[in-house]
Amino acid sequence: MNYYWVRIYDYHKDEELKFFTENESWQKFRGTLLDEYYLCGETLTRDKAKEEVFDRSGVKKFAKPRKADEVYAIVLESTDFFYDRFTKEIDTLCFNCYRPIIGKMKDFPHIEHEGVKYHCCSYECKGNVFAKTHSPEGEFQVREDYKINGGTYGYIYHIYNRRTNMHYVGQSIYMPFFRWQEHVKAGEKGDICDLVFETITEVRGKSQEYLNNIEAWWVKKYISDFGRKNVMNIVVPHITIEHLIVEYSKIVEGQMVFEC
Repeated sequence: MNYYWVRIYDYHKDEELKFFTENESWQKFRGTLLDEYYLCGETLTRDKAKEEVFDRSGVKKFAKPRKADEVYAIVLESTDFFYDRFTKEIDTLCFNCYRPIIGKMKDFPHIEHEGVKYHCCSYECKGNVFAKTHSPEGEFQVREDYKINGGTYGYIYHIYNRRTNMHYVGQSIYMPFFRWQEHVKAGEKGDICDLVFETITEVRGKSQEYLNNIEAWWVKKYISDFGRKNVMNIVVPHITIEHLIVEYSKIVEGQMVFEC
C-alpha cells in the first residue's frame, strides 16, 4: 500500500515581508495552510495522487509560486502510521475512567505499551494513568509582536468538543494559547476535559483582511465537512479576496452553495 500526505497552501506574497532579510525567511515561507489529507492505494503513484488532488480540490499546481498569489499543493510520501493517525475512527473506552470514546484517533491522547495503544478521553486522564503531579506550566510568555515574530500577523485555531461533536474556528493576532485560556475561562465551548484545541495555521503578512479571509475559509470548510449544525460559529464570515473565492468554489463545487 502506498501513502501520500497532501497539504494545500495559499501562497500570499507580501512585499512587507522583505524586511526579514536575515535567513531570508520570507522567501522560504510556504504559505497559509488551506487543507490537508492523506491518500492511499495499492497502485497509487505520486502522479496519480496529484490527479486525485486535482479531482478532489481543484488544485493543479504542485510547486510554490514565486511572483503571484496562488494556491498550490505539496504531495509527500507517507506511511500507514500517519494515515491511520489522521483518518482512523475509534470506538472504545477511556483507559483511565472508562468513559466512551468515539471519534478521530488523532483527537485523543494515547498510551502505548508493548505495541498496543490504549486511548484516554483527555490529557488529564492520561496524566492520572502515569500518576504524575502536574507542575506549573512555566514562565508566562509575552505576546509576540508582528515585527519580531518572523512576519506572522495572526493565527487560525480550532476547538473541538468531543462530547457534543461540535467544532469552532477562530482567529487571533496573539499567541493562540491566550485565546484558548479565554475560551476555557468563559466555558461557552464546553467543559475543558471535553475540548481539543489546535492551531491550524499561521498567517503572515500584515493584513487583517487576509486574516479574516483565511478564517472564513476554514469556517466554511468545517461547515462543508461536518455540516452547519456541527459548527459552533454563530456568524459565518464571507470570503472577499477574489482568488480565494475562485479556489474555494473549485473545492466545494457540487457539495455546497455559499455566498461570498
